[in-house]
Amino acid sequence: MRPVRIITAVIFAAAVAVTGCAAHSTAVNPSVTPVVDAPTPPAPNPAPKPIPLPAPTPAPTPKAPVLADGHYDAYIQQVNTRSDYLVVDLVQVFQGQAAIDAAIADDLPRDQAQVLYVWVRNQNPRLRTLAIAKDMRLDLLPGDCIESRNHQFAKLIKDSRVMSNSRPAYYFTLTVASGAVHRIQEDKTFNAC
Repeated sequence: MRPVRIITAVIFAAAVAVTGCAAHSTAVNPSVTPVVDAPTPPAPNPAPKPIPLPAPTPAPTPKAPVLADGHYDAYIQQVNTRSDYLVVDLVQVFQGQAAIDAAIADDLPRDQAQVLYVWVRNQNPRLRTLAIAKDMRLDLLPGDCIESRNHQFAKLIKDSRVMSNSRPAYYFTLTVASGAVHRIQEDKTFNAC
């Protein structure tokens, strides 16, 4: 019986050896077992959505002034009723001999040009709208006794519409600063005498 025991011991040893190796290999390479998804638990109440902040509004880009600071000769086309803006047409003003030469260059007969003291040239029909400064000064030619600012604006409007031989009878020198008219000085487009 001894050989049976020996055989049994060998088989047992082999079985232990195989089982030990199998246990060791299981620890190193665990077998893959299918994972079953468990039902997801109910979600808690959703977090409130953040209220979007209003988009920052960009600072307005300042508009470039219609005219740079300075003095400009112009015909006045319109003075609005609230007196806070003018519509003007810029002109060139020539005086003395320059007036005679400019008038002849503009096809005025020489005999008519020779008696001119002032000549106004308007070659560009572009109109410009200018703000009127609150402290604007009006220097209008003498006429009726003008006292109030409303009367001055009424005379300005009237004079800007007067025509002399199909040309405006008056031109105005505008003093512009920071995009607004601060002074208007009136003058005639024809000889005084």
